[in-house]
Amino acid sequence: MKNTSFYSASLTDRKCLLATVVFLALVLMTSLPAHGASARLGWRIIRASHKSTRVDPRLKDIYRDLGAVFNYSSFELLNQNQISLRPNQPVSVSLPGNKTCVIKVTQITKQRVHVQIQIIKNNRSVFGTAARLMNGRTLIIGGPSGGGKALIFALRSFW
Repeated sequence: MKNTSFYSASLTDRKCLLATVVFLALVLMTSLPAHGASARLGWRIIRASHKSTRVDPRLKDIYRDLGAVFNYSSFELLNQNQISLRPNQPVSVSLPGNKTCVIKVTQITKQRVHVQIQIIKNNRSVFGTAARLMNGRTLIIGGPSGGGKALIFALRSFW
């Protein structure tokens, strides 16, 4: 019977096996977050409408993107904040019309932060979506619309 133990393998085979183990360890280390990891999440909640042509000056850095994607003439910043969140740690933001926006990080990897957004009115979800954010990039998401108005979310993650 042939001896197939690690020590009886040739030096080349052992080096190849060791290189494979090291490679797999590196892949796992880059795809899994550190224990207790958190992500710094920034958001802006914007009300878009056709009522005027006013653009909130605090949105000047993303106005070109807003105008290119959304067919509205007015953009008003309703809320903005930055906070460090761990997975499954929700944050609630009050919105006009007795609505609440719940933002929750669901997963953190080395490349992305997974986020859920939900709008609740009268204890009922009226909008929900999920997104994956890359480090330092802004993602703009169209939210619920009606009556010539819409909510828009601009999310950015930092880690």
